Amino acid sequence: MKGSVTKVAGKNGTSWAGIVDLPPDPVTGKRRQKRVTAQTRRECEEKIRALLDQVDDGEAVGHEKLTLAEFAAQWLEAVEPSLRPSTFRRYADMLRVHILPQLGTRQLAKLTPADLQRFYANRLAYGLSATSVHHLHVMLHRVLKQAERWGMVSRNVGSMVDAPRRTFPEITTWNLEQVNRFFAVSDRHDLAALWRLALLTGMRRGELLGLKWEDLDLDRGTLAVRRTLSRGKEGRWELGQPKTAAGRRSIALPASCVSSLRKHRARQNEERLRLGELWEDHGFVFTNRTGNMLHVNSLSQAFGKLTAASGLPVIRFHDLRHTSATLLLAQGVHPKIVQERLGHADITMTLNRYSHVTPDMQRMAADTLDAALSDAS
Repeated sequence: MKGSVTKVAGKNGTSWAGIVDLPPDPVTGKRRQKRVTAQTRRECEEKIRALLDQVDDGEAVGHEKLTLAEFAAQWLEAVEPSLRPSTFRRYADMLRVHILPQLGTRQLAKLTPADLQRFYANRLAYGLSATSVHHLHVMLHRVLKQAERWGMVSRNVGSMVDAPRRTFPEITTWNLEQVNRFFAVSDRHDLAALWRLALLTGMRRGELLGLKWEDLDLDRGTLAVRRTLSRGKEGRWELGQPKTAAGRRSIALPASCVSSLRKHRARQNEERLRLGELWEDHGFVFTNRTGNMLHVNSLSQAFGKLTAASGLPVIRFHDLRHTSATLLLAQGVHPKIVQERLGHADITMTLNRYSHVTPDMQRMAADTLDAALSDAS
């Protein structure tokens, strides 16, 4: 890194110009320079030294006019290869819909903690939940942290603000009696095995739709979660790996699930033979009428009709997962086992998400220990 000084003669007299070589652009690798001007050579040299000192101290130089929108576009392009398609789409949507319309024209180097605090207040007033605004904060913090690492800014102002705390809405689930009422109807449905897996394993919708026969060992009664269906770039549904390492897991299947899956496979084989060349064999467990991947909308419509036919309270498909976890914990199953079946990254997530079950577990533990001591006396 170096600087040079040049004498400049003009209509208004003599001045001095200096050019300083800056570190290459961290994204493109292109050469960067910054120009300074002064009335005297000494003043020009002092400006160059000050600029070089800034660079040596790790301060951001040469990006003063870069806007948040311009940097965010560079950042998205750089991180896309390392992100799951659904994650990339979510980040791009948060930037496009919420962050850039409010902060995009702000110069990156001049962004302040107060700017972010006002932005969060604006989004809350707009009607977003505290959890949604918390996600926006996490997103902004990550973008600005990268800007700091790349030398675009001298500090991450996202670390200097208090974002709204993430909240968990009250969970709506079915009880044991309601689950049995649902099975009484759903066991006669073409997707009977899917409904049992959803309620008895707690698998996510995308994991169920991405399930293939090669993932099942019905003789041993186990299932391996290896892929999931999610919305990717441009909103297309795509198969990919589970979000975390914990999501790639093995699940022990109840006997009723194994039995239902065997019946489902027999029906699918009959349908394959009936359609002949019209059948598209991709190995999926749950398919449409021609063997292709079952669409999310078809699943939602079927679930809505079965819920109505069962006379049960309306819940989301994802609430079947919550129902599974809640019932397991209420029956005294250790939270660590529940965490592993759900594919949560750590047990804290499981305990926090289903804290409403903890009081019953506490009472069960107290009564169990009391009874054991009484029996021993």
